[in-house]
Amino acid sequence: MFREAVNLEIWDRLIKAEPLDGLKLGTINGRIDVRGLELPDPSAVRQFKFKEYLMSEIVPGAIVRGAKWEDLDFSGSKLNGLRFFNCELNNCRFVQCQLQDLRIWSTTFRECSFEGAKLRRAALGGVQEGKRNIFSEVDFSDADLRETAYKAAAFEGCIFRNARLEKVDFQTSTFVECVFEGELRDVEFYRRGFQGEAFPANEMVNVDFSRAKLHAVAFRGLTLDRVNLPADADHIVIRDVAATLDRLLSALKQQGDTTAKKLAAFLNIDREWIPPDQAQKAINTQDLARVTGVEGVRRLRELLQQQ
Repeated sequence: MFREAVNLEIWDRLIKAEPLDGLKLGTINGRIDVRGLELPDPSAVRQFKFKEYLMSEIVPGAIVRGAKWEDLDFSGSKLNGLRFFNCELNNCRFVQCQLQDLRIWSTTFRECSFEGAKLRRAALGGVQEGKRNIFSEVDFSDADLRETAYKAAAFEGCIFRNARLEKVDFQTSTFVECVFEGELRDVEFYRRGFQGEAFPANEMVNVDFSRAKLHAVAFRGLTLDRVNLPADADHIVIRDVAATLDRLLSALKQQGDTTAKKLAAFLNIDREWIPPDQAQKAINTQDLARVTGVEGVRRLRELLQQQ
């Protein structure tokens, strides 16, 4: 915890992209030690009605424009309401930081860590003048990423180990050499999201989900030919997806019983998003059992063995 005067001086320099020389700050593992730094909480300066909705005008904790931050350790800091525009951050640590209401536009993070950070509902995929955010070799392990928002962002060599990923729509975000471990729930990956034509398509290059638990996770328009899906007892992996689904649905139509109808309905979910060359698809057995019962799980395994 810094004295108020020092806290304010540090923020004044960071926002102005000025060096922190002369403040007698220590170092930790080669980074300047600003652990425990605080921002004032965002505040509502006025409220007004738009149609029938009550709206608030919010003053953010800090707005940082065009700054380059390097070798800083913010671990344990309270940074709610922080805004970045056209910035570059290298080798910075935000471990266990409070970062609610974080908003980022056209900013690059390289070799940074958000381990255990509270990022719920943060806007990590903001776009400014056609430029998206870039996260290169960023560690999101154990971070709370629930309901984070994206239009487009680039994730390269990032780690999502036991991150809380729930109700997340990545839209036209791209993933290369990334690792996901632990549970993902209600997460959507697209080759190209809504109005994403201006951004590179997401090809999911060398992305590893082999140690993940995929609950209601959608891969829309993706071939998944360079993706490692989980191959464990909790998942059923279907290969050559479009052709295999056609054969499965034909067999289920012939069976015609209640379980067959429920299983067919489950397999048809998001069918319009499956490209002809989709290499593989993973079905979580718990998700399937909730819809079809354990008999549906058994039936699907049996039909796949007959393929």
